[in-house]
Amino acid sequence: MNYESNTRRGQLKGYMWEGVVSCFLKENGFIEIANVDNGRTRRNREHFFEMRGRGTWHQIDCPCDYKHFIPFVSPLRLLAEVKFYSKSIEKHMIREFVGTIKDIQENYFVPDDFTQASMRYTELGAYFSANGFNEEAERLAFAHNIKTVSYRNIPILDDLKRIIETLERSYLSVKKCISVGNQNDFISLFREILLKKERYSEFISAKSVLDFIERFTPVDVDKEAFFNALYSLKEYFNKIKVNFIASSSAGALLHFVGSNSFPDELFKRTDEQRCRVFYRTIRTESQYYLIFSDDKSERRYYFSPPLALNRSVFFGGRKVYNEKERIFRELHISRHIDGLARTLVLKLDQDWLEKVWRDNHDE
Repeated sequence: MNYESNTRRGQLKGYMWEGVVSCFLKENGFIEIANVDNGRTRRNREHFFEMRGRGTWHQIDCPCDYKHFIPFVSPLRLLAEVKFYSKSIEKHMIREFVGTIKDIQENYFVPDDFTQASMRYTELGAYFSANGFNEEAERLAFAHNIKTVSYRNIPILDDLKRIIETLERSYLSVKKCISVGNQNDFISLFREILLKKERYSEFISAKSVLDFIERFTPVDVDKEAFFNALYSLKEYFNKIKVNFIASSSAGALLHFVGSNSFPDELFKRTDEQRCRVFYRTIRTESQYYLIFSDDKSERRYYFSPPLALNRSVFFGGRKVYNEKERIFRELHISRHIDGLARTLVLKLDQDWLEKVWRDNHDE
């Protein structure tokens, strides 16, 4: 709430945004690490996971194992930092995270008794920011192979972010929610509420909702107003029907979010589809979305682009089209379709891109 320090309030928003990101990651095949070995990993309390580096232990916001395997690569382990700051992530924050990842990655040794060696993982660092990154931060992360995922200016997520800010500002107390002894229950109950699908009449009597309100309502807050804010949170989250993570041939990581289903029907007989990328500028901000070329419904999947693409929009002209072609030439995603794990390839619709250029420039 407003009388508490900005740092602690930022942490409170961050814990709520972690819940959102963890749900996104689960849909994309990442499983939160449950078991620890107390050698390289430990968990002093349920939602406080640490990994041991060469120098010290490091807390990881969203530690996940990837359930799919790649030949000749040790099992993938995602070490994700999740932040909800009002401003973009700056260089010094990335620098700190780079140090954390390197310290963890270098903490491997093989004992004389090889049968006692712990399982080897390929640890990957990723930084999830509710409001993006500045250019220096993004460049530093790319240089050290830290993937950056921004949720800046994504329409379907804007309402969700606003209601989280409202909860933090008007209804939740840092002391009640994330102090020692309260933090585990706060995070667990918050995630339960996110995933609820009940109608209003069922939501109002759900045990997790009642427990959350009973535990975390400050004495000076209207419980009915608090409940309505929680229900809005659930509704905004449930509007997100699909999210999928794509790796670009240019080295970018893009997270797409949509209010419509994924077009499984387009991949019945093929693993490849053409796609088109659009942007629209509202005041000083640009919103980006992808459409599958053969999708008659023209369902939109929004994403926050690398800064290079966003900057090229400002200059316009051929630079925009060249940047689109570079980043979206080929995207790779993993999805389950009809119960089968599939690796799909999205290719930029070159015919469409050239036609748009000709139509706009009479070439």
